[in-house]
Amino acid sequence: MVRTTSIMQPYFLASIALITMMLVFAITQLEVTETHLMPYLEKSVPYIGAVPTTEGLDGNGILVAVIDTGIDYTHPDMLGFGQNGKVVGGFNFINPNQLPIDTNGHGTQVAGIIAADGGTNGVAPAVRLLSYKVSEDGEGVRSELIVSSIQRAIEDGADIINISLGVNKTNDAIDGAIAEAVERGVIVVVAAGNDGAQQSSIGSPGRSPPAITVGATYNNLTSSSVAILNINDVPYVAIPMVGSAVPPDPIESRIVYAGYARESDFNGLDVTDAVVLAERGSDKPGELLYFSIKEKNAADAGAAAIIIFNNKEGMYYGELIHNYTEPGYTPRIPAVSMSNKDGLKIINLLPDAEAHLMFLHDPDHVAPFSSRGPTLPFIKPDMMAPGVHINTTTLSGGYQAVSGTSYATPHVTGAVALLLQQHPSLTIEEIRSILTSTSSSVIGQEGSWEDPHNAGSGRLDVQAALATDLVVYPSILSASITPLQRTDTIPVHLRTISGDTLERVSIHVEPDNGYITHEITNDTVIITVDERLQADARLTLTYNNISHVIPIKVHHSNGTIHATQENGGLNMEVSYPEKWDFAKITLSSRSGETYETSVTPSRGSFVKVFDSGIYNMQAEISVGTQSYTAYDSILVDAVSENKTIWYDIIIPWRQVIIIAVLSGILGVFVVFVPRRSRVFNV
Repeated sequence: MVRTTSIMQPYFLASIALITMMLVFAITQLEVTETHLMPYLEKSVPYIGAVPTTEGLDGNGILVAVIDTGIDYTHPDMLGFGQNGKVVGGFNFINPNQLPIDTNGHGTQVAGIIAADGGTNGVAPAVRLLSYKVSEDGEGVRSELIVSSIQRAIEDGADIINISLGVNKTNDAIDGAIAEAVERGVIVVVAAGNDGAQQSSIGSPGRSPPAITVGATYNNLTSSSVAILNINDVPYVAIPMVGSAVPPDPIESRIVYAGYARESDFNGLDVTDAVVLAERGSDKPGELLYFSIKEKNAADAGAAAIIIFNNKEGMYYGELIHNYTEPGYTPRIPAVSMSNKDGLKIINLLPDAEAHLMFLHDPDHVAPFSSRGPTLPFIKPDMMAPGVHINTTTLSGGYQAVSGTSYATPHVTGAVALLLQQHPSLTIEEIRSILTSTSSSVIGQEGSWEDPHNAGSGRLDVQAALATDLVVYPSILSASITPLQRTDTIPVHLRTISGDTLERVSIHVEPDNGYITHEITNDTVIITVDERLQADARLTLTYNNISHVIPIKVHHSNGTIHATQENGGLNMEVSYPEKWDFAKITLSSRSGETYETSVTPSRGSFVKVFDSGIYNMQAEISVGTQSYTAYDSILVDAVSENKTIWYDIIIPWRQVIIIAVLSGILGVFVVFVPRRSRVFNV
């Protein structure tokens, strides 16, 4: 919640009452026929190290709420509805007179990854589920239903809430409900979103500080590699076909459109060393143009690679080698599939489209559709999990391969269930620390670690999380370098889950160039970052043969935030090398508490703080007509016991009067205004 002066509270509370309407994006799904279905959940679950039943952990005793389109509890892997089934309860917010059964598929797909128990197994197959239906068909959801479902999940005793729905902007009501859930001991796991590679594309609930936000990486499919495709420096989702040739080096070439890639379609086309773009299927009734035929025709014409985009909405998973392949056929050039939408988009770029295509065998790369940060002051997403080609339960007792951060999220939800079963007393911050610090590194396209704003701490590794006895806090570090603060010292606190004495912790920093130094005292590692360090860094702590990797984000700015603890609060000041007018300072904690204040060159501010923990600080410094940002963080360990919220904040009196009048009006007449806004169903 945001804490401001008391005069702001009526206005803020009335604002929270406004209801936003949200449109849900179509769910990206991969079309797979039953005859070629492969058990991809059996790929992603072992890939993240979750083989729980062999370790005596299966999520038994943990109650997970799924806020989605409902759950098809008639699926054999869902074991029915009621106390004797897997789905033990829930509520239908669309039609309260009906049970919360899924008629869309999305919620059933999410639930299967968490807890399927039958034809395929989820991460935590013994988990019990609560189904909260907030959307009938996946086409739209009202924000107040998400809020109500979170509140209902708290009341119904959920240990974990999974939310694979969201909006690509901030929604205070949803974020406030999540903060309330976490404050009451419920762990909330949310999807980052599918708004792609552009920066700051994570909205609510993914931006919520107390939630564990999950982005998507590729899956561990031995039948295919990972394709990285950029066209005119813009990333696109491309999936290598089964049996595709693998280029030894990246392909950089022009794109040529060749219709349906018939042999005759290449007449008069110069595709030598080009990347061919072709449409799936045929426009002639009864004509069978298999992917293998299209690949062969493109290769015969001298092409370097072929992209085959779908002939209907959505993505698909293609195979070059199948029962109808001509005898002796061997793929010669890389062949990838693409969505219809992206294929048509590329056609509109022609003839000025240049492709950069490379294949990778390491699936620990961010999926192109996965939303990115930054979402300052906290780094989001928190972590990643497989979200491509995930086979899971769907309607009518079937299975379907799907992609999206929706399907990465329940992998983490299942992992949280296993951790809670193993260590019931863990807090959300301890669970966040364990999961994020034991994650495997996610690699960027150039072979170095991926930016934490894109991939958080890395890809989920359940086996390491269950094996560790170490909790690291904080699990992602931010260093602030300014002209007045040429080094930044950051304490990293360590403790054992078992309560055993901490010993034999090895420490390694990257880059190892002397710009980061460290020392350990008892249970604290002191990290000092020098101003010469211009790039991000990593701290690796190894304890009992388990590595904990802590990303370090390094911020260079001209402004300096000065914060000192005193009498249950913080004295706040700002310095800037040039003449400046005023600065707005925001303090944010992981619990969702936010404090706002203002300072001037001649007047600081005292802020009472009511919750301990690490606070990230962000100052917007006004210098004439320009604004500059400064960052820092502070560990608050002495808080105010007086919950009356009074602290110094500078607001011009004219604005105060206007706000007071508006607050009085809104306090009497609360108008519920439906507002349409873009939403993803991820």
